[in-house]
Amino acid sequence: MSSSSAGSSVEYFKEEHGFLKKYFLFTYSTEHLSKTDKVRFYYALKGRDGKSGIVIDYNIVHLGRTVLLVPDKFSKDVDDFLKHWKCEFEVREIFMKGGDQ
Repeated sequence: MSSSSAGSSVEYFKEEHGFLKKYFLFTYSTEHLSKTDKVRFYYALKGRDGKSGIVIDYNIVHLGRTVLLVPDKFSKDVDDFLKHWKCEFEVREIFMKGGDQ
């Protein structure tokens, strides 16, 4: 599919289904971390109290043990966070309908 037809498909979807928001789906690995560092990583991710950490700060949806749905405006921050912890990760750009994030 050419870029012009891809753009047309997105425009068609917007017209038919409403506004699309850009998110990034991060999948990462913590296998390289020691048990102690995994705990530290988790605290940085979710907070010690479950009410702080980057998941709350950046409006991230924690979809699974190692899967994060990140709003576009925070994707660079999450990328930097995972690089800081030397995690191997993959990123996929996705578009989703609506939501207040």
